Amino acid sequence: MDFINAIGHHYIYKHDMVSPEGGKRMLRTMLIIAALFTASGVFASNYNFLHDAAPIADFKDSDIEMLQTAIQKALNEKKDGEKLAWKNEKTGNSGLVNPILTLDDDLVNCRNVRIINKSKKNIAESRFKFCEQDGRWVAIEMLKK
Repeated sequence: MDFINAIGHHYIYKHDMVSPEGGKRMLRTMLIIAALFTASGVFASNYNFLHDAAPIADFKDSDIEMLQTAIQKALNEKKDGEKLAWKNEKTGNSGLVNPILTLDDDLVNCRNVRIINKSKKNIAESRFKFCEQDGRWVAIEMLKK
């Protein structure tokens, strides 16, 4: 294959970088990645955060903000098994955050979370381990389904 890098299941092909439409698509993907990593505190080298997250490519900035808020709120307020749904009425995009297991020890508070994202074109489910760091929850590991 003639691709440069893989992000989740989406490949960035060399011809995408030179065509005007491909260049816009690649720029949008990279901006989304930067916004997610910057705002959520996830390190930029952790590309697993986007694995199976195809709907995120369709999300507007307001959708990403709502998703991040829902993740923080669910991890802070919901018990294991409880779900927090969010929906952006302007875009029609939505999602669900479901803490499924709390891993609490003396050193760090962590939770396993199921996240479902839905755009008009795609739906995907992913599972992550989030740990509390400096008052915010940070994705540290993608889990197998």
